[in-house]
Amino acid sequence: MEEKNKLIISYIESKVKELEEMSMYVPKENIDKLLTIFLNRNEDLNAIKTKIDSIFNNSVNEYQKSLEKKGNTYEEIVSVYKKIEKMNKTTAKLYLKGGIVPYILLNEDSNRRHSNLDLLCSKKDVNMIREIFRKKKLYDPKKDSLTYTVSNIDYGFEVVIDKVKVNISVFEETEGGITEYSFDCKKRIGRIKNIAAKISDYIVPYVSSDNKKYMTLSLEFVIADKILTGRDKDKQDIEKAKECNGISAEKIKKIPLPLVKEEKLVGDNLELTSTMPRIKLEIPKKKDDKGFINFATILLLIGIVVCIILTNK
Repeated sequence: MEEKNKLIISYIESKVKELEEMSMYVPKENIDKLLTIFLNRNEDLNAIKTKIDSIFNNSVNEYQKSLEKKGNTYEEIVSVYKKIEKMNKTTAKLYLKGGIVPYILLNEDSNRRHSNLDLLCSKKDVNMIREIFRKKKLYDPKKDSLTYTVSNIDYGFEVVIDKVKVNISVFEETEGGITEYSFDCKKRIGRIKNIAAKISDYIVPYVSSDNKKYMTLSLEFVIADKILTGRDKDKQDIEKAKECNGISAEKIKKIPLPLVKEEKLVGDNLELTSTMPRIKLEIPKKKDDKGFINFATILLLIGIVVCIILTNK
């Protein structure tokens, strides 16, 4: 029985790892429930594995169905982006990134839900961006990486505007290319992404199909991020990005995939971020308008399906 239990534990761990590689997270309490149910059973090992497979498959299916009811529509995401643009009257720049980019450039509704709006800013601008949201009473230190990092690395922060989650990631140019920092405030994880590219290949100007100018994360690196996650919606976004002007099969072949490292942020600098000194916003003098214009974590709940297995036991 002891050897059989070890095999069951190993099998469950392998299933959990598969989901984590697809950016799906299984809470520890759900894993513990599975172990309680399946350890020390006289049932055939293959039969147990089949039931475990059923739990995971059904849970993923239920989650994917729930996605249709969660998140925000394309119109809601674009509306919040425009609102942020109007808020920002400073010299600090914010750049679009993520799956929304190809749809905005094509001026085409994605016809699906989006978990958040992803934006990028340079390291030198991030405190100014914080101040913009603080002045609008949108800043929450509990959603800021600086509240938890003990290394003082700024992974960015999250704000919520009109029920849309807005993730602000940070980048800096280094000798080796670009280093991008992003923050998962739900799991308190900071991600460091090293990208072998010049800034001119990382942030790129585009003209949309409705003749508007945007500065965004390059389509190549939008695709690279989507390749790393590999979810169904990411595959859809990759195909849509291929339709945009400025991208080609040759460019896609040459995409350098980023190297990603994760750090668990366990510090507690809430007092620091709650009392950070206000800074003077660098607001440029008004000029004639020239027309210029940041994976979500997924919480996988297995408990409901477990009840089905218990019922059929």
